[in-house]
Amino acid sequence: MEFGRRLRDLRKQKNVSQRDLAAQVGIDFTYLSKIEVGRSAPPSEEVIRHIAQVLDADEDELINLAGKVPKDLKAVLEESPQAVELLRVLSERKLPDETYRQMLNLARKSDAAQPDNQNKNQGDQQQK
Repeated sequence: MEFGRRLRDLRKQKNVSQRDLAAQVGIDFTYLSKIEVGRSAPPSEEVIRHIAQVLDADEDELINLAGKVPKDLKAVLEESPQAVELLRVLSERKLPDETYRQMLNLARKSDAAQPDNQNKNQGDQQQK
């Protein structure tokens, strides 16, 4: 689905006019109209997040539909060539959802086992 179409669907589901949404987000309603019909590119990540909050929508879904990489992920990708390689490999394959869940669980568990985190935690405990 396209960003503009999804935005319009969400806005209509909440019974919010273009003028009202634009005013709440701080953009011109004509710009919002152009976004919804695909005549303007999606707005900045900051504006998308604000729109999602006003419409009680999933920020990540809208950011992804807009073809943007969230700032927090961009920072990780800039710092880690391995993260880029991992995403590239994953993008080339269609894996079952269960496999993704297992990878997420593994990543969450390994976060607690990282030496940097352990050292930090030990340092925090010594300071107490």
